[in-house]
Amino acid sequence: MVGKEKYFRILGINPTSDQNAIKKAYRKQALIYHPDRNDSPDAHYRFIKITEAYEILTGQKRINTSTQTTYRPKTKEEIFAEKIAAAKERWKRQQAEEARKDREYYRRIAFGWKWKVYQVFAVYSAIFSVLLVCDYFLDGKEVSYPINHSEVSLDWLEKMVLVEEDKFHVDNSTFWHDMRGNSPIKANYSYLFGDMKSISVLIEPLPYRYRESYSSKRMWKYNYFEGKKLYTTMSYESVYGAFPILHLFFFVPLLSVIFKRPNLRFSIWRLVSIWIIFPVVIFFTFNNDRIYHLMDLIKESI
Repeated sequence: MVGKEKYFRILGINPTSDQNAIKKAYRKQALIYHPDRNDSPDAHYRFIKITEAYEILTGQKRINTSTQTTYRPKTKEEIFAEKIAAAKERWKRQQAEEARKDREYYRRIAFGWKWKVYQVFAVYSAIFSVLLVCDYFLDGKEVSYPINHSEVSLDWLEKMVLVEEDKFHVDNSTFWHDMRGNSPIKANYSYLFGDMKSISVLIEPLPYRYRESYSSKRMWKYNYFEGKKLYTTMSYESVYGAFPILHLFFFVPLLSVIFKRPNLRFSIWRLVSIWIIFPVVIFFTFNNDRIYHLMDLIKESI
């Protein structure tokens, strides 16, 4: 313990090899002179000295045999500047740690087999959207319903026409007031998926000679509507009524694949795709037997 007497005096204890006694003395002094508890310049100087004494007596630091550094009490401005610098350094380390975690998270979600599965669903979602867009413009079969058919019902209050449980808003005064809803209805189906995407109603009076034969076979033929004034409306509850917002929404997963970046926007759209878009696409794929209708159409074309 030769040469260490002054460090024991700084800690206020007699020379000893008991590490617990040294630690106890250091903690007692630190509680008094720590800068967070005592903001005087002398306390800051004293805290530096007791810390140095503790590190030397516990073997964490060797005695400096060179010219001793002369400490001077620091001003409040210097202490404040040191605290600001320390806070900035902590912030820098925190930002670096967050950036490291972000890179690690990005590697975990944008690579590997899970990412490949995500890419497959993203491509399918985009293809399904393209097919829906094509189906919006392509016309499939048409089915004519005579007046008072069991598959057709009228909601006079809401001006709704229900055909096979699909709702269509008919905002036409001629149909409701002049014709009193007494008009045959033509259901227009999509070509690829076989959905009923719209209905057409006659908005001109029927010839008198046809009024006694509304339920005849003639009413089921599309040529009865040729050359007539029609009012056509889409179902607001169908995928065609949501054109083009829903169709563009289905492209988001593919865009996230193409423009993937290690940022918050990519993470958000990835989660939206997984928990919202992909389930909706799968639902619409099998709803109304769309996928099976498309497969049958392909088989017929081969």
